[in-house]
Amino acid sequence: MLTGTLVSIVWLGVSSVPSVVVSLRAADAGGWGLPQLLYLLSIWYLMDAVMWIVIMPNIGQWPEQVRTGSLDAVLLKPVNSLIYCSLRVLGVQDLPKLLLAAGLAVTAVALGGGPPTPAAAVASVIAVLCGLVLLWALGVITSYKVLSQVQWDASFVLHAALNLGRVPTSLYGPLFRTVLTWVLPVAFITTVPAEVMFGMASPWMAVVALALTAVVVLIVVVLWRRELGRYTGAMS
Repeated sequence: MLTGTLVSIVWLGVSSVPSVVVSLRAADAGGWGLPQLLYLLSIWYLMDAVMWIVIMPNIGQWPEQVRTGSLDAVLLKPVNSLIYCSLRVLGVQDLPKLLLAAGLAVTAVALGGGPPTPAAAVASVIAVLCGLVLLWALGVITSYKVLSQVQWDASFVLHAALNLGRVPTSLYGPLFRTVLTWVLPVAFITTVPAEVMFGMASPWMAVVALALTAVVVLIVVVLWRRELGRYTGAMS
């Protein structure tokens, strides 16, 4: 655990370098100063932690579970199969990342003078929670096809999407920005929570995030159930 914590601290420090560099060119950064960029980085680091604590330890087991037939026993349990299959395992070695992300977030908000209104702070927290759910949903979407195609592996999309979230989506070109907002909702995973916290976007964006998250979760549930209907089991 100590080694993992030291590695996490070093990795967070390295990840902060681009934010510092961009903040030095604030005139070209669309209003993204150092506090805003550090807060966005804290959100990205939180998402990265959750990906390795919750998402990857679970969806990473799906191919082996399908091959060995152990998934059959899981599906027979009187619980929601999607929740159970995607959330039951925790990668505790990355837990220190959560504390580091929280510490960086508090520092960033303090450097930025705090949110403009209490509503902005609440809306930012709601947006972060929506981002966590969207990240989970993206993880499921990139891996659910393994139930019928055991060689399927599109988890690279999840990693690529999260890495794109290290940069404010407003700094990308118009077309790419649209894709990262409404097709692959990277903006709602990292950028929108940061914009809301510092008054760069309306607190009402949290309502948009909630609506988008609800739609995406519904899509995930439908896709999962459809794929379960195609699952034949290891002995078939």
